[in-house]
Amino acid sequence: KLQFLYFIGGGGRGMSGMDKCGAYHTQDACADTLEVMNKRLAQDLRNRVRKIAHYPPMSPEWRGLAEILSHLSQVAVMESKDIVKRDGSVWERDELCVRYLIEETKTNLLMRLLVECKGFMYEKDASLTDAEAGVAKLFENSTGELLRSLFTAVEALQTLEMNTMIEYIERVLNAANTNPSYDHQSQEMIVIYYIHHILDQIDRLDEEKVLSLFLNHNILPGVLRHFEEYASRMGDEGVETYVWLLADLIDTEYFQSKRDRFFASPEDKKRLVLLDQAAKALKATETDSDRRKKLRGLCDLIIRYK
Repeated sequence: KLQFLYFIGGGGRGMSGMDKCGAYHTQDACADTLEVMNKRLAQDLRNRVRKIAHYPPMSPEWRGLAEILSHLSQVAVMESKDIVKRDGSVWERDELCVRYLIEETKTNLLMRLLVECKGFMYEKDASLTDAEAGVAKLFENSTGELLRSLFTAVEALQTLEMNTMIEYIERVLNAANTNPSYDHQSQEMIVIYYIHHILDQIDRLDEEKVLSLFLNHNILPGVLRHFEEYASRMGDEGVETYVWLLADLIDTEYFQSKRDRFFASPEDKKRLVLLDQAAKALKATETDSDRRKKLRGLCDLIIRYK
């Protein structure tokens, strides 16, 4: 698989390796050639990961980094398409890009690069040339996709500078809800998946620390406003993501002990009710008893606020 990923992603060496393989007359020789090529490509992937470093926005090095991140994000996305269910640690999964990013301690660096990039774009958007805006968008989309893939691994979340991440999520949600005109790859849309991955693995994180940050930075009101503005553009997968992140949140002990603080606003209670049909539909098709129990908790709360 890795040879194909690198050919698609711009590695440029996968096809030549396949051609060489075809020149051998025995299956064992072909297998040996593929094994050597895969090791070479895996090392090339790790070398690209190691090149991730901090540079000032729009500097020549930063522009070059945007291309590296774009390539890595393509590999990460292609690898994730073969994953049906993520069990075990990141070292037991067939996702080399995510694994190398964690092993090379790039998670927090990627987050800080994204925070800086978005801050730069918010402040300089009107003054950027078309070329600069294109590079900035490539940087945003590529880094965003890498973090989205990384956050499926609890090992990445356990080392994440959560304070910085939640502050960033709050800022992006506010921007999205103030000016609801963003495309599907923008952070203003992808941010929902970050929240989902965090809450999906909350039982393996510091629940009180994470959810107190959610509470203090008004993440729940931001999510509910986001659903109201963007649900029609998010597709079925996006709507299910809203439902699951809310079900995971409501299922926690921290939420149950502070429910009135999370839903202090009558407007937020009304917005939660907007998820009624989506939550019922998902609950009707869910076969796993534990997951169904979480959905029942969300449906019960919706009934309470009707």
